Amino acid sequence: MTGYELHVISNGRLAWTELAAVAAKIHPYVTAIHIREKKKSLDEIFLGVQFLLETGIPAKSLYINGYPSIVTAAALGGLQLQGSTPPLSTLREFCQGVQRTGVSIHSAEEAKQREREGADYVMFGHIFATNSKVGIPPRGLKQIRDMAAQVSIPIIAIGGMRPERVGSVLEAGASGIAVMSGIWEAEDPLEAVKAYESELKRKEVG
Repeated sequence: MTGYELHVISNGRLAWTELAAVAAKIHPYVTAIHIREKKKSLDEIFLGVQFLLETGIPAKSLYINGYPSIVTAAALGGLQLQGSTPPLSTLREFCQGVQRTGVSIHSAEEAKQREREGADYVMFGHIFATNSKVGIPPRGLKQIRDMAAQVSIPIIAIGGMRPERVGSVLEAGASGIAVMSGIWEAEDPLEAVKAYESELKRKEVG
């Protein structure tokens, strides 16, 4: 994996067997595979994570959205929290043992606040128009530039990410990208991941 980060977010529509089959191919090329399953219970997600680990997905490659207990119990790579999450200082006892904590944010002020609270990175979007946010204007590259000038932790850009857009996002100051439909809805998810990774590497070398 490159110095720039590549996060792949699950779409909540796949069976664990389907998710595992794709994850087994793509994990060597990504920073993290986020398990973001809003319609599943904590127990269902815990069992799903156990299945993924048993199929050979490295624990460090898995990030969980919203359940610190699963992250610590399985020694996973990271925890992703929603923007509405209370101050991280109030969650410290729940997050002990979490290697890496990220928070979804929507402004530079939120980014600065989460950095002060101890977040390891922030996820910011949506940057470009995307089918998952129809009718909501994208935030665009200027906001990444403004934010990058104000925080030192990595900014992971999400929303409408296509390989040909990666360069402009990194030039604006992002430390990486997050992709959902661009991977899971691709005819060949492995080739799709490699296309994103190639763009990240190209910017790193350049």
